[in-house]
Amino acid sequence: MDPDALLTIYLCVWLFVAGAALGSFLDCAVWRWARGEAMFRGRSRCAGCGETLSALELIPVVSFLISRGKCRHCGADIPAECLWAELAGGAVWACFGVKFGLSLELAQWLILGALLLAVSLTDGARRIIPDRLLLAMAANRAVWLFALGQPLWETVKGMLISCLVPAALLAFVLLAEKLMKKEAMGGGDIKLLLALALYLSWPELLLTLLGGCLLGIVGGVLGRKRGAVPFGPYLSAAAVLAACFGGPLVDWYLSLLG
Repeated sequence: MDPDALLTIYLCVWLFVAGAALGSFLDCAVWRWARGEAMFRGRSRCAGCGETLSALELIPVVSFLISRGKCRHCGADIPAECLWAELAGGAVWACFGVKFGLSLELAQWLILGALLLAVSLTDGARRIIPDRLLLAMAANRAVWLFALGQPLWETVKGMLISCLVPAALLAFVLLAEKLMKKEAMGGGDIKLLLALALYLSWPELLLTLLGGCLLGIVGGVLGRKRGAVPFGPYLSAAAVLAACFGGPLVDWYLSLLG
């Protein structure tokens, strides 16, 4: 096998492990935040009986599967969201590993992946996308813009063009809300798109919006959820897919315009 392919596989395996651990940590932190508790104080415990969990009970993915989703102390169900957060964290970091390889640029995207996972969890828990997470996304992009030595004017120009996508969406949403007399889309989702415009080209951002809508429909149908569905997780997932695997679709779309 090609040495570069072996290195990529090795990198992605460890990125999946680290990402799954990150997902477990963020899920616990957001669970506490949603209940008004200190996010980073104290050890993890069972939500049912309050028993402190040992290290062997906190191995990402593995512990959930071995325990079959049950607390070994009281038998209470462990929320499936715990497993999904761990799998999502691992998958996101592994996808970025496939796309960017062992490079300095990978660090920028790993941080973005962590922030998108936090956005997804907070939106799922309380239908809120905190502004501080979006500001952290913007700050991360600004830092790496200079750290990676990217051409300032060309990069900023691309960002401004990408920002036209959320700007157009905002105008459409405001018009729709005026006609329907009800909320059509949360303001946090539009601000999330604006933050993503700092990372993605305008075709990738359009692909993100389309993919987020499709994933949201599928998730709503499979989950049989009624009422408002948090859009942040689906936008975040679509953004990762667009950044890592959307290149061929973007090239095909641009070829139609040319």
